[in-house]
Amino acid sequence: MEKYEELQKKIKVIIKELGLSQKEMAKRVYCERFEDDEAEEIRKFTETFRQNLKRKAKPELLESYLANIANLREFKNSGLAISRPVELGFIPSDIRKALKGISKDLINSMESEDNKF
Repeated sequence: MEKYEELQKKIKVIIKELGLSQKEMAKRVYCERFEDDEAEEIRKFTETFRQNLKRKAKPELLESYLANIANLREFKNSGLAISRPVELGFIPSDIRKALKGISKDLINSMESEDNKF
């Protein structure tokens, strides 16, 4: 099974478990992504969302849908969990800085321990 097929299946299972239709989920994902709530834009996004669950779609796009779904109140309250974290392809700068600081402290601690012996 291709990656996009696995992601489509996950999204469909989540939609079913939450008792929503694809159209309802698409509206929620749209609202999670965008500030406006223009009816025509929602309709276009809903159709695109539904089509991306049927045809070969970019895995990155489907992963972004999953990330939006994971932020929804219904999902958080459902007890469902994504078994694998969504790989964003980068480490946020605040986490990188924290890891760098921890690494320096660890190296300094190890060097001072070596100097004791």
